[in-house]
Amino acid sequence: MGSLSVAIALTLSTTPLALAQALRPEVRFPFLADPLQDTPLDPLLPPRPTVSRALSPLELYALEQELDQLALEAIALDEAGELEAARLVWRREIRLRRLVGIDAELAAIGRVGQVLRDRNATPDLQLYALRLDEIRADLTLPDDADRLEGMAATYEVLGDIDVAAEIRRDLADAALVGGNGAEHRRQLDALAVLRADWFYFPEAAQVYGELVALAQTGGNRDDEIRYLGLQAENLEQAQDFAGAIALQQRLLTLYQSDESLWPQIAALQHRVANNYSTLGDLDTASRQYQIAYTNAIEQQQLEVAAIAINDLAEIYKTLGRWADVGYLYEQLLLVEQQAHSAYGMMAAYNQLGQVHEQLGATPSALAAYREGLVLARVLGSQQTYFEEQIARLLEEAS
Repeated sequence: MGSLSVAIALTLSTTPLALAQALRPEVRFPFLADPLQDTPLDPLLPPRPTVSRALSPLELYALEQELDQLALEAIALDEAGELEAARLVWRREIRLRRLVGIDAELAAIGRVGQVLRDRNATPDLQLYALRLDEIRADLTLPDDADRLEGMAATYEVLGDIDVAAEIRRDLADAALVGGNGAEHRRQLDALAVLRADWFYFPEAAQVYGELVALAQTGGNRDDEIRYLGLQAENLEQAQDFAGAIALQQRLLTLYQSDESLWPQIAALQHRVANNYSTLGDLDTASRQYQIAYTNAIEQQQLEVAAIAINDLAEIYKTLGRWADVGYLYEQLLLVEQQAHSAYGMMAAYNQLGQVHEQLGATPSALAAYREGLVLARVLGSQQTYFEEQIARLLEEAS
């Protein structure tokens, strides 16, 4: 393909008309115009020369020093609560920074953008995004890869996530064309993180799927496992629980094939059970909770075991299987005892008391609440609650 000497044109993003219209022309046009064409010139610039020329190195150095002072002035105004004045100073600083160089201008936009995003100064963020669009239009890959990567981060600061994602995709594609597989994967990883961080979960899952495929092709099982997990998490966030389950089943197969990964099985099985429960498939969810509990006990993962029992008990409650619920809480009590969790034991006795009440077994309910009261007194927590339950049952029985 000619190779890296061939510049890859960027996928340019046209700023939406609504964005441009949201900025008043008297704000947008002066900011985007060349500062050297202003009449009169900004006082920080040297007098207009008779013959048109670029600023000399000495003039640029002097301008840079003045702009650094402007930046400090804007910070002081912002800290004094004068945000509107600070915004105007920053706007002036950034506009003049372009004369110093693109990188200096981009650095200033990123620095100021972070502050203004925290202040919800949306018009300024939109204005700076328009300027970034102008800069981006003149850049090509692979020559400007580093600068574009910095711009992707700046677009994110300004809240223009779609453009940031486009740049990441362009960088990934350019790396692929250039034969740089590691850079291709790095950019895809950054793209997936960007999408997930900004709640574009289906898009993040799609990119993680690409990374899974690359890991499989390269025989990198560690990456395959990591990206499968992240893809499944994003599908869960996207409410695609069936899709998440399919990926988690693939993960379980990988875990089961490597004894060193067995400790991760129970927690993942519990997650699968949760997803089946969310889908309303209570039979399958129940079986998965039981499997998760069994594997957690085998691995001495008592916290996972306790959570699985509690979740299974909630399903049985909805099905009216109170005798089974009681059995589960008896098992939960044993788990909490093994874990030496006084709070867990107290909660289990409370649940047992409620189940025995549901079954009409008042003596058993009283016994459970009394055991809970003993622990409540030791822990200094919920003592009044257990005393009230005991008093209520005794009164009802009299």
